[in-house]
Amino acid sequence: MNIQLPTKKGQPNTNPNIEFNQLVIVGANGSGKTRFGSRIEETYLGQTHRISAQKSLSFPTEVSPTTKIRAEREFYYGYYYQQYNEQQLIQQKKGHRWGGNYNTFLLNDYEKLLVLLHTEEYEESLNFKEGRINKPVTKLDRVQRIWELVLPHRKLLKRAGLIETYPTGNDQNKYNASEMSDGERVIFYLVGEVVCAPQNSIIIIDEPEMHIHKSLIKTLFDLIEIERPDCSFVYLTHDIDFAFTRQNAFKIWAKSFEGNNIWDYEILNEEMPIPEQLYLEVLGSRKPVIFLEGDSSSIDYEIYEQVYGDYTLKPLGSCEKVIHSVKSFNEQNGFHHIQSFGIIDRDRRQTEEMPRLNSKKIWVLDVAEAENLLLLENIVKALATHMGKNPDDVFNEVKANLLAFFAGQLEPQIILHYKESLRREFFALSNFASRNIADTLVEVDGLYAGINKQQLYDNIKTDFETVVNTADYNAVLRIFNLKNALIPQSKVCELIGIKNKEEYLKLVLTILKRKDATSDLIKGEIDNRVIKTAHNIGIAASGA
Repeated sequence: MNIQLPTKKGQPNTNPNIEFNQLVIVGANGSGKTRFGSRIEETYLGQTHRISAQKSLSFPTEVSPTTKIRAEREFYYGYYYQQYNEQQLIQQKKGHRWGGNYNTFLLNDYEKLLVLLHTEEYEESLNFKEGRINKPVTKLDRVQRIWELVLPHRKLLKRAGLIETYPTGNDQNKYNASEMSDGERVIFYLVGEVVCAPQNSIIIIDEPEMHIHKSLIKTLFDLIEIERPDCSFVYLTHDIDFAFTRQNAFKIWAKSFEGNNIWDYEILNEEMPIPEQLYLEVLGSRKPVIFLEGDSSSIDYEIYEQVYGDYTLKPLGSCEKVIHSVKSFNEQNGFHHIQSFGIIDRDRRQTEEMPRLNSKKIWVLDVAEAENLLLLENIVKALATHMGKNPDDVFNEVKANLLAFFAGQLEPQIILHYKESLRREFFALSNFASRNIADTLVEVDGLYAGINKQQLYDNIKTDFETVVNTADYNAVLRIFNLKNALIPQSKVCELIGIKNKEEYLKLVLTILKRKDATSDLIKGEIDNRVIKTAHNIGIAASGA
């Protein structure tokens, strides 16, 4: 979605254009976030469905269906007048849906939402009964599915004109959904509003975290966004934790409303740290932090945000920045009391380096790079099963393809690891003990002469040939560095029936977000390949 943002304070004032799927406006209370969202709605009134922070959560005990067009228009625009066309209804939206005030009116549309859901349920059921359509998945079905995924300890029971709920496995204790907790009602409301929003909408959600436990927020909005890929989402929040859950979103720091539809705001650069002042203004994150290599669009980031949902993740680019940031952050934990860790690729690191890195709270992948995680045996088998393929047949072919590819790349890979071995040996030359230049030159020359360069090469060559001769698949994943090549060369995409590597990654992420047995298996496999303590080195101890 491409939109023009509200007017930005400056010399001169500007109206930036952005292309986005998710946009997060984050700022302190009173910084003008609600007005910012209202201004977007005013500008794109026919395309926008906005959910106010000021809203009634009174769940009707029962409702009656009506005609579908009446239910939709009353939900979208706040009223229905048969003689009005769509454009006339849009022009009256401010007065009827918002009581003439976009910013402070108490939105009271829960009943309209329930009427639309029950009307559509009734109409689709009639269409199916009359043989006009196949068995439908209704909007109410979709709301129920997401609600029960987010709240697995509760179930919904649909009846004519009403909805009941009960504890999972205990349907004898059902009760009217109007008696649900605030959190349960707001989750139903948010999911329903999004599912019922018009096609290709800009959906604006003000204070999305309100009434919802922090442990549920990420799951809820991941599922909501997956459910409506046709829509673009704008979130208005003062909660930095929530802002961090929207990983690939544009983020805007709302500083203040200046009046006359002008705001002081800053479009944050994802490659730069969040400004310290913003942390102070919006309270800051209280979850432990994991610093990562790469950026917010990297494979590392997208995978780890699903595996380590109890952490705040921050990509920093290089492994050197990760190591430095973890050290600096932890040195100041007397001030902020937030734990910090780092995850870096194994690349060509030796097993002996792991205890030193782990002691500094740096976790190291037990595969060469994050992409290799997606080719772990149990992950390949899980994806094959999900796609209806024989998991053993698929994995055996993937293994054969990757071993053959590695054998064909043997000499270049040996040279890469040889370069790293030489670099470490040459770096050690700087650890001389002499105190004057004459003695230093003698000592350095002696140390250099003591490096058996041929033996270094021969040892690596022997290790790598052993990996090929023994068909050691795990060792291949551990030592094979060839960016963007392993997944295509493994032929895993063709074998399980998807188009390309990008679709393969999307499939992994989609399954991870489902919070079921398969997602738990994949998370466990990935977490097990992150070396966190010296004794957790496991299979790494046998590899190069």
